[in-house]
Amino acid sequence: MSTLTYKPHYFWIVLAIGAILLLMRLGATPIYILDEAKNAECAREMLQRHDVITPTFNGELRPDKPPLHYFFMIAAYKVWGTTPFAARFFSAIMGLLTVLVTYLYTKKFLAPFAAFCTVVVLLASPHFLFEFRLAVPDPYLIFFITLGLFSAFAWLEQNNKSQLYISAAALALATLAKGPVALALPGVCLLLWVIIARKWKTLFTWHILGALLVLAVITLPWYVAVDRATHGEWTKEFFIDNNLNRFSSPQEGHGGLFIITPIFVIAGLLPFTGFLGEVFKQRKSIFQQALTKFSGIVVLVFVIFFSLSSTRLPNYPMPCYPFAAIILGNFIVALLDGRVQSKKYPFFVAVVFASVVAVAGFFAIRSEAELRFLQWLPLLLLVCPAVLLLAYFTLPKKWPVIIAAIVAGYSLFNILGLQVIYPELYKQNPVTKTINMVKQHKYVVGYTLFNPAYRFYMDSNIIHTGDTSVLHRIIETHNDAIIITRAGYSDSLTKLPVKEIARDRDIFELPTTVIYSKADKH
Repeated sequence: MSTLTYKPHYFWIVLAIGAILLLMRLGATPIYILDEAKNAECAREMLQRHDVITPTFNGELRPDKPPLHYFFMIAAYKVWGTTPFAARFFSAIMGLLTVLVTYLYTKKFLAPFAAFCTVVVLLASPHFLFEFRLAVPDPYLIFFITLGLFSAFAWLEQNNKSQLYISAAALALATLAKGPVALALPGVCLLLWVIIARKWKTLFTWHILGALLVLAVITLPWYVAVDRATHGEWTKEFFIDNNLNRFSSPQEGHGGLFIITPIFVIAGLLPFTGFLGEVFKQRKSIFQQALTKFSGIVVLVFVIFFSLSSTRLPNYPMPCYPFAAIILGNFIVALLDGRVQSKKYPFFVAVVFASVVAVAGFFAIRSEAELRFLQWLPLLLLVCPAVLLLAYFTLPKKWPVIIAAIVAGYSLFNILGLQVIYPELYKQNPVTKTINMVKQHKYVVGYTLFNPAYRFYMDSNIIHTGDTSVLHRIIETHNDAIIITRAGYSDSLTKLPVKEIARDRDIFELPTTVIYSKADKH
């Protein structure tokens, strides 16, 4: 394929494939991961209380995140009920919208074929697709930051005032998705671009005041309302504990060396980050247009910031993915058009990555006693390197053929991985196995720590305590009480009149869930 043979309808075909990748079997995986469980349940509690101001989990204030994703989940719950599909539906829609706006703005400032290659890079990425299939706030943050940065860039390049207001609204919604980081990092990116591209004249306009007004009108009402409703508690815990402390010290064990953030980005956009070395060698050819230069700034700002942050997670730098994809997509266009040359090793990086994931998955599952009967499942992913190698050794070794093979192979990889293997594995979690038993008991008590996914599948709050004397009174008073805890706290229950009725290790995690009921009297 080259720019001479590209047809506009190719993008719509790819977008349809993206819809399949993002939406198909979206509800097949149970709600189990901690973040999904707390976010999905928080939205459900807000819906049940008809309260769009105060987020709670299990009846207690949840200051972890602002409310935007809760609002979307509530809307989906009203249509489909409180199901895993509903909790994740608008996350997948945000993925499709991210692809769409990336295509439209890249087409506007580069070319249709460059835009097409850019979205192909995104939709080939297992990490990109995985994140947009989760009931978490990041899909909303990524989309609105992407739209905000693209529209602000369009304003600065074309002095189009409507784009400034689109940017203000988008970044305001991003702030309602994740907080001040949604303003701070795009602000740094745009300021650097103003300095480098000398856009001061465009910047100094009274429309800035109008944009700030739009920003304030969208963001401030909820932040003020939740501050008043919780007497400042939500505000204090969110801004200090969940922002300043998260940057200054590792939270929940998510630390690591600073180099781990660029590794996250490189691994997250595989298979096409295999071309990164070639992109660097051809940087003078690739970074000629304003949009690719701006994209480079966005990638650097996000990678550097989250390298300096003490808490490091793979999803943190993800708002830079569309802009990294622009750089890679622009390189692929130049490669397919013959304007640049590349060695073939990026193809073999794609082969090795898929093979390593399949084999590593086999051994990881083999090490989990509860999952050992599914150890063969990850080996299905070997179909991806098989397709790649078959194409390489039977078809002409030309870049259009090689790129098409990578896309086809990784489409299979993503369908099998996200829609077959992942759901089957996570159906074996302790919550899914025991929830029907737990729901038979009227009094469910969580002692110290328990898996939050239990709450999503129950009709009422779980009584939460870390006091054994309180636990003893509940057991003596209620014959049908059941206790959910972790194995690490079992020793403190030995003197209580309880018996163990279930024990399951959380899959791919260290904790083990243990469930107790009242012991029989003899």
